[in-house]
Amino acid sequence: MTILAHLRNAGLLIAMLTACSDGSDQVSPLAETFSYDAQGPYAVANRTISITNYTDGRVLDVELWYPADTPSDGQDIEDFATNDIERNEIATLLAENGNNCVTKQTRSGKELPPTSLMTQFPLVAFSHCFECTRFSSFSLAERLASHGIAVAAPDHAMNTLFDPGADLSEKFLTTRANDIIAMVDELLVPNSAALPESLQGRFDANQIGIAGHSYGAVTTGRVLQEDDRFKAGYVIAAPVENPFIPGVEVARITDPTLYLVAQEDNSITELGNALMRSNFDNAASPSWKVEIANAGHWSVSDIAGIIPEFQAGCGEGERQTIPGESFTYIDIEQGLQITAAYGVRFFAGYLLGDDEALEELGQPTNPTIVEVVAK
Repeated sequence: MTILAHLRNAGLLIAMLTACSDGSDQVSPLAETFSYDAQGPYAVANRTISITNYTDGRVLDVELWYPADTPSDGQDIEDFATNDIERNEIATLLAENGNNCVTKQTRSGKELPPTSLMTQFPLVAFSHCFECTRFSSFSLAERLASHGIAVAAPDHAMNTLFDPGADLSEKFLTTRANDIIAMVDELLVPNSAALPESLQGRFDANQIGIAGHSYGAVTTGRVLQEDDRFKAGYVIAAPVENPFIPGVEVARITDPTLYLVAQEDNSITELGNALMRSNFDNAASPSWKVEIANAGHWSVSDIAGIIPEFQAGCGEGERQTIPGESFTYIDIEQGLQITAAYGVRFFAGYLLGDDEALEELGQPTNPTIVEVVAK
């Protein structure tokens, strides 16, 4: 990644030109070349807000990640809790399922002010998996925010780890899509009462993308199909068009789409992966397919293993591609790294206008593990 590609924000260039010098040869950190394979030039902050999906009258907790100026030592995953009951539930789950799968530490600082180097942020909405949480993929959110792209993720009420009850159906898919649309509607209100003053009017209405994991991937397809404000979609570990949750047709999605396939996906199985590949083959828009060898459904999630149902994808397992064969899943940190690296390249290309990022998107970061096809 060249320095020119990362000096896309005028604020960074101004900061570099006006940086103080003590006459030594030391280079300002802002002048370094930043790779999408690592955290970017910005510190990262996060904040929990509440918005209402007026279509259904649902009140939703939403997590925001955004670029900041002040570095942070990070937080414990329990700090995402909105109340003491939820904090205790997270702590209990971690104690009961004490393993190396869950990402227990964040890189973001709670409620830090947004950076002054950008006037507005491109925005990616994120939709979580079935009975997961708004912070299920916080590593991806942090990587995006560190490169100048804000992320907003709602808890889909009645379909979270702490608030279950909804089902996998077209009706609730519509509800989830409306959650995303209502959230973006609120974030784009210039003087939104849901936001602190420092974040009001800071989200760029012309540069919006969406990503989602599992049920959230199907939600991503539905939103791309229904709302033309969204310019690009990242589909993680589930087919958007499938016979089990109707309501999405790839032929109706005209926006660029990135499909991430976990080759040993133990949740959607080989049938689901075959449908994902079919989605890609039939896509009517510019599309990429990234396949990760030895990855399971939860190899791409920060909450892998937080409950037994989310365990497969980390540690020992049985192959989907060769039934009965035991193997070891890809290291969870590597799975998260691959998920973030391709996601940030994709959105940098389509929301930040970084053509070099799109060139890199078509190249496997690790050819022994990752296979990439573009169309």
